[in-house]
Amino acid sequence: MRNKLIPLYREQEHYTLFYNQHTNQIYKFQHRNKSFAVFFLALLSITWASKLLDNMYQTYQNILLNAIVFIIAIVITYYVSIQFYHAYYLEDTKREIVLDQYKLREYADKGLKQLRIELYSSIVSLPVSILFFIIFFVTNKIQPLFIGCIFLGVIFILLFMKPLSRKQMLVKFKAGDRMF
Repeated sequence: MRNKLIPLYREQEHYTLFYNQHTNQIYKFQHRNKSFAVFFLALLSITWASKLLDNMYQTYQNILLNAIVFIIAIVITYYVSIQFYHAYYLEDTKREIVLDQYKLREYADKGLKQLRIELYSSIVSLPVSILFFIIFFVTNKIQPLFIGCIFLGVIFILLFMKPLSRKQMLVKFKAGDRMF
């Protein structure tokens, strides 16, 4: 359902405004209450698990196994990123909202700033993930692969947020081209 929606603006960790270009409507979705501690513990457990797996992996590692594990890790990262992205919004809080021209322009301006920051973070994440993938293939250690996948997940999530369509809509709204 949200695949048709383009995110426009995120109000911190409270809600996100989405635009449906087929119906010309704006919807508001609340975010899940989440804890930084849970996220931090997940990162720690990934790091810990990668060290444990690395000990077992060292006895079996070779070029072919590295390639297979790399492909599997990319697929898992993609799947986990989709799940994380969809779990972030509370589906049952979806509500249509009506914005006046002034408020729409304000949200569009803020949304463009958020998009810029997200693009910069993904621009940084891409070479970092590639660097860690290279380290994985050179050292045959699992931990750089896990770290590379975390940075790759950032890029996947940005892609799920449809940055090109999002920018087009935000620029139109900021210019005052109200479609509805």
